[in-house]
Formats: sequence, C-alpha cells, structure tokens
Amino acid sequence: MDTDGTENHQTIELMDTQETDMLDSNMTTGTEDATMQQESNQMDATAVPDSNAENIEDEVRSEATFDFKIPNFSKLKDSTLSPPVMVRNLPWKIMALQRNERNSTESKSLGFFLQCNGESDLTNWSCNAVAELRLKSWIPGQEAFCRKIKHVFYSKENDWGFSYFIGWNEIMDPEKGYIKDDTIVLEVHVVAEAPHGVFWDSKKHTGYVGLKNQGATCYMNSLLQTLCFTNQLRKAVYKMPTEADDSTKSVGLALQRVFHDLQFMDKPVGTKKLTKSFGWETLDSFMQHDVQEFLRVLLDKLESKMKGTCVEGTVPHLFEGKMKSYIKCKNVDCTSNRLETFYDIQLNIKGKKNIYESFQDYIAAETLEGDNKYDAGVHGLQDAEKGVIFKSFPPVLHLHLMRFQYDPITDSSVKFNDRFEFLEQINLDPYLDQKDPKNPAIYKLHAVLVHSGDNHGGHYVVYINPMADGRWCKFDDDVVSSCSKMEAIEHNYGGVDDEMAINAKHCSNAYMLVYIRTSEIPMVLEQITPSDIPVELTQRLNEEKRLEVARRKERTEANLMIHIHVILEEVFESHASPELFDFEHSNYHQIRMKKSQTVEELLGTLSQTFKVAQNRMRIWPLVPHRNQGQKFAHFDANEDLHKQLINVDSPWYIYVEMLCPDVGGLLPSFDRKRDVFMFFKFYDPIKKCLTYLGHGQYQLATRVCDLIPHINKSLGFEATTELSVYEECPSNSVQKIINMNDTLDKVLTQLSRDNSIQGVILIFEKKIALNNSDSVDGFISNQQNVVVHPQFNHLKLELPTVDHYFRDLLHRVEILFVDKTVVNDPGFTLEISNRLSCTQMAQAVAEKINTDPNRIQFFKCVG
Repeated sequence: MDTDGTENHQTIELMDTQETDMLDSNMTTGTEDATMQQESNQMDATAVPDSNAENIEDEVRSEATFDFKIPNFSKLKDSTLSPPVMVRNLPWKIMALQRNERNSTESKSLGFFLQCNGESDLTNWSCNAVAELRLKSWIPGQEAFCRKIKHVFYSKENDWGFSYFIGWNEIMDPEKGYIKDDTIVLEVHVVAEAPHGVFWDSKKHTGYVGLKNQGATCYMNSLLQTLCFTNQLRKAVYKMPTEADDSTKSVGLALQRVFHDLQFMDKPVGTKKLTKSFGWETLDSFMQHDVQEFLRVLLDKLESKMKGTCVEGTVPHLFEGKMKSYIKCKNVDCTSNRLETFYDIQLNIKGKKNIYESFQDYIAAETLEGDNKYDAGVHGLQDAEKGVIFKSFPPVLHLHLMRFQYDPITDSSVKFNDRFEFLEQINLDPYLDQKDPKNPAIYKLHAVLVHSGDNHGGHYVVYINPMADGRWCKFDDDVVSSCSKMEAIEHNYGGVDDEMAINAKHCSNAYMLVYIRTSEIPMVLEQITPSDIPVELTQRLNEEKRLEVARRKERTEANLMIHIHVILEEVFESHASPELFDFEHSNYHQIRMKKSQTVEELLGTLSQTFKVAQNRMRIWPLVPHRNQGQKFAHFDANEDLHKQLINVDSPWYIYVEMLCPDVGGLLPSFDRKRDVFMFFKFYDPIKKCLTYLGHGQYQLATRVCDLIPHINKSLGFEATTELSVYEECPSNSVQKIINMNDTLDKVLTQLSRDNSIQGVILIFEKKIALNNSDSVDGFISNQQNVVVHPQFNHLKLELPTVDHYFRDLLHRVEILFVDKTVVNDPGFTLEISNRLSCTQMAQAVAEKINTDPNRIQFFKCVG
C-alpha cells in the first residue's frame, strides 16, 4: 500500500451508521439482508481465543478477536452481519456494506462497523468499548489495514465504525492483497467494559457486588468499597455498639448495614439509609463534598463511635501516620520541631513524573532568607530551612493526588490531566526520618480511585485488588467486573490518550491511591467470617430485611388488592342529618379482595362475613359523582357474576341490602324500568332532626299517597294522619311533593330523577299550618324567630317544617369558643346559625356551659 493511499484513509470520517438516511434504510432491513446473504454466500465467523483472558468465562470475557469472511464480495450491496460473538455477556457482530462516496455516484467504498446488542429491545443499556477494525491481507506477512474506534454503545447508537473505511477500488486491486477468489476477511479485536442496564451477575463473575448510584454518589460508592475491603476496619465497624441507636440517624449502624450487605448480598446494595443518616436529603447536599473531605468526616465519626469500646483506636491504628515539621537555622544552633499526625497525604502532581518525585517534593526544604528570615528569638533573624519529614507511615496509606487545583488566571478550580505514574509496589524509606531495617516502609497498591471528567463534574470508579494477590476488579457503582493489572494501573496514569486503552481517556485518571504496608497485609486484609460479626447485629439486620421484604410484599400485594367499604343499614339509623351517612366519618366494614377475583366471589365473601344467604341480600354500589348526593347505582349481579372486580364499575363503596332475620322469603327481583328503590326519613320539629325510617322497593306506578299508611304504621301514628312529603335533593335542599295522588314515576321524573340511579330519599312530616305565616319568608321575618302551634301544645318551634330545617342548614357555621381567662383553654365548638343575634348566641353558649347568659361577654379573635 502506498503512502498516499494510507494518508487518504487516515482522513476518512469516523461516523455512526445512523448519520444518513441511506444507512438508516439499510439498518432497518439489515437483519433480513444479513440472513439472506449468509444463506446464499455461506459466510462464516471465527472467534479467536484471547490469550490474556485470565481464566474468565468466554461469555463474560472483556476482549475477543473474531473475523468475518465475505465471499462474492464484488456483489455486496446491502448490509450484512456476521454471526455473534459474546463479549461481556453481549452479542457483537461485524457489519459490512457498500457505500457510495459523497457527491459521487461512481466511486464506492466499504462501510465497516462493529455492532453491539443490535437485536435487543432494551433502551437503557450501555457498554463502553474500544476496538480495532481490520481488513486482513491474503499476502503472507503483510499487515492488515486497520482503524481504531472508541465508543459507548447503547440502544440508539448500537453500531459504530466507518462509512468510508477503505476505497472499493483498493480492495478490488489484486496487488493490494485484500481480496482473493472474490473473498475478503474482516477482523475485529474488541475490548469492552462490563455493561450497564442489562443483567450482569457481578457476584457470579467476581465474587463481589456493587453499590447503587443515587444520582451523585459515585464518589461515595468508590470510597465505601475501598473502606469495606480494608477488612480490619470492616471488622471493627461490625463491633461498634449500635443496639440502642436510632436506625434512621445512626451513621455507625448505616455503615454496618452497607458493609454487611456488600459481604453477603448477591445484588447491588442501596445507600439511601446511609446518606440519610448523614443528613443528606437533597441532591445539592451530595455535591457539596469531595472525596478527601468525605473520608475525613467519616473516619472522624467512626473514631468517635469506637471510643470506650473494644475496638477503640482502630481508626488511628490503621490510618494515622506522623510527620515532623521543622525549622533549622543555618548559622546558629537553633531548631524548632513540631510533631503532627495525618490520615492522608496530598501529593502535588503538577510537573512531577511519578510518585517518588511527588514524595521528594513533599519533603523538600524551603529556605528562609532575606525578608523571609526566621525569628530565632535570642538569636534574632536567621537564615533557616523549613520543611517536613515523615516519622512513621500507617499500615493503610491514603494518597490524594492533587489533580484539582486553583487557577488564579481563571479564578476557578481546574483539573490537571497530566501523566503521573504510580507503581504497584513502592518503598518509602527515603522519606522517613529514621528507617527500620527490620520493617522497611514497602507498600503494595490496594486501590486506585479514578475520576473521568473535569472540575465541573464527571464519573468515579475504583479499581481494587481485594486480596492483594494481583487479581484486580473494577467497581463501577452497581457493576463489578474483573480487569487486568494494566487496566487498573497503567491505564489510569493520565496524559496522552492511547486509543486501545479502554480507560485511558485524556480526562480519566487516578486521583486517590490506597497502599498497604506489605508487612501489615495479613492484619489489614484478615479474612472476615460470620463469627466475627456480633450475633445481635446480625439478628437486627436480618430482622430489618425481613420487615423490608414484608413491606415490599405488602406494597406489591396492595397493587393487586382492593378495599371494599361496606355500608350497612345500621349506619343510616345512627345518622340524624341530611344524606344517609357521613361519608368521611361513618364506620364502614372493610373487605379486602384481589382485583382478579369475581363478583361471585365477592358475594360469597359478603354472605360468609354477615351470615346471610346470598338470595336474601343485594348490593348497591355508591354513585361516584358527588353532585348526585349519596345515591346508589342499580347493579345486576347475575349479569356480572363472572366479571373480575377490576372490570366492574367502582365497587369500592357498596350498600348491602339485607332482609331482617325475622322476615321470611327472598328479596324480590328488581327491574329498574319498573321499580324504584327509596329511603324514608321523618322530620321531628321539636328535636330539629331527621329520623331514619327504613327503605322500600316500590313500582313506579305507585301513588305517593299510597306510601302514607306504611309510614304512619312505622311511626305509630293513626293510619289517617296527614303527612307532607319532600324529596331530599343534593346540596342540602328539599323539594315538596304537592300532588299526593301523582305516581312515583311522575313525581320523581319531575324532580329530574335518573332511572339508572337509585336511593331516592323521601322525608315525611306531620302536615301543619303555621299560625304566623304560611311561607318560609314569613317565618324568617317573625320577630321572635319562633312559631307557636296548637298541635304541639303551644310549644315554641324554631324550625317547624322540613323546609325551615334545610333552609337553616345553609346558615349553619361552626364557632370555637375559648375562655380568654384560662391559659391554653381548648374551648368547645358549637354549630349555630349565623343569623342569630348576640343575645341568642349567648343563650346557646350559656346552655352549653350551664351559666347565666347575662354574664357572658364575647371577643372576636383578630389575626
């Protein structure tokens, strides 16, 4: 291949196949085309075993090399797909198609793409991968023509590659060696991360589980995993006394819970209870912390919690080192020393090649001279050296790489992505004040916390070597996967981007390192067994899980269940006001049924609950529309007997009509075109209340006057007693029935009754004639607001008729009366008419508190 040709290929645009309409069309029928092409051309794909697989199952391996032979290449037009090869549990295929060069109908090229999970219907999955796409040569020893890609594959961009991978003429040129017997071979080497959004069994593939991300907690998740794999700390956390702690506010208990779940659960672990114990209730509170601050605060809380217990001192024992700050005069014998402790070390990386240069910079002495001389007391101002030297390093060493620093030019924090090398094993003896030949300060790398992004945000992951045996795992929130040592270390140095290093993006690099002293590894990483966890803690956490499972099951079942509120006639009997019952405060019988159960099963349950035969009861669903008042809909149980409850119109509130035990026979059938179902009440003007009389089923042809004997009998009146009749209407109003000889059909139709709605309420009262006025208006204008009637032995009646009673209801208000001379007096509430005079109100209050109304004075509350 000539140089010019190579350069031309290097400038070919990298693009997704979905960029153009032409490719969209090809992708739509790509699967069918591929199948037809495979059947006709007998194509094959071969997966080459990965030599660096490190005993990982083929299905979940991180990388693979596979090729795709395309015979009859000169006839290739539509897109064609290779058989799938599994990498990270996802199917990967090579896609090839013929493309016309832009602005040209004669020049053709090969479109070469890598497809991931192309036939999945899932929409929230993703997989980050790098790959090398190769056109192999048939000439022995000649290198393949290759190009590299890096892409996050997801549902809308599930293929990536080159629309113009190489010119068609170059492939067809036999001297180039790319085609033989009209056959070419395409090859892909892909390296992929573990996918998100699709099933990935972290526990099965690695032995560990991840942590769920709450939206801005990946930095916390990375640090929690690091601390959890500091086994000695985890063991001490388990032993902290938390028996009496509030489960919602205790940081110690929440951390115990997270560590326990990470150790024993098989699925990703939640952290909401932990962040809630921190007091983090909003997204903003998650983002106000950096890793170093979060680590220090958390360790301080743990250290405080462990004081006075069997694990007191664990935190400083594991993480506390000592350094000496000194100032030494050059010309006089004067030295100032101060011993300090630290839990972590911040290393400057700007302009430093590796970790050793950063440590050397940390202990480098600063010269104090000129205007900056040291005040040596009796010796005066002296030239001096100022610096620090380490006295001791802890068993677990936390190193924060200062990638985020203040930039005075932009007056903001910036991230340095410079290359900075760190080793799997380091010797820190050169930075100690006094070395211990028997126990050199040799440290092994245990964890690498990585940040991808800039100073405004990004993503955090952590690579951990749990057993310090060289087997590394990547912890990316809820996904844990095995990885190579190179991925964990070299790929996170930062600096110049390497296209085939999956995590070596220019902005993806290590920002915190955790080292363990080699001599302390057996102690720090001591295996934790169930016997190391207090029995009381295990029991409490298991009980929490049991209750949580029960609550989750209850919530799940609640979605499958309905609560049916059953109203019986006893509710109506105890109600002495308008309507039949108090919708909010009445006592209902509740029956819990599955939505999938049938009306027949509901009837059976009602029959069993109330000990009544099904043919001696009937259900009337409450009309859901408020403007209808408390009316009931006709329900033909026989028609809907086998219907599921979820398919029945609003059976959630029902009145169950039942025959009295002392009444024989069965309930008569009901025909809503012929019959009407009604309730009866009686108005008592002396008690100023309504009394429930019962219900009845009558034919629409029945006259109103035919109801009177039945009502008189139920009231104990003479059969010839004259009664007035009203229909109770919605919104606390009534309408008087004038012609008692009219049929129910005529009267109720005049009152705009809907035949589909039952439960009409008729109110009866003794027919009387007012001696002051025959009208309500006359009654209201009466000076004393009372009526004297001879039929009631000259009693003074405030509300002599149903009409008066309902009109009065429109003026009823609830007033709270409080004794202002009594501190914090709860007072009492009276429902009275807002038309009462102050004298009348005083009389009502005096009757309530049994005192003289002339001794009551009212004050209106202001504000």
